[in-house]
Amino acid sequence: MEFGGIFILVLVLIVVGVLGGGLYALSMWLRGKKLAPEGDEIEGGRDEGPRPEHVEVENEQNARFVGTR
Repeated sequence: MEFGGIFILVLVLIVVGVLGGGLYALSMWLRGKKLAPEGDEIEGGRDEGPRPEHVEVENEQNARFVGTR
């Protein structure tokens, strides 16, 4: 009886681990598409065009500001 309970617990942990890992992998894949440098690549997403370039500044007085949304 104890062996059967442990066996079922191990099976449930394996299933939860596989489902959790799959969900994590899917969310990371979608996040990569959402944050792509070319813009949002998720089908049906808003078409905002390419993302503005990132500018590295040496001091705050020489910073260029890109338009805000």
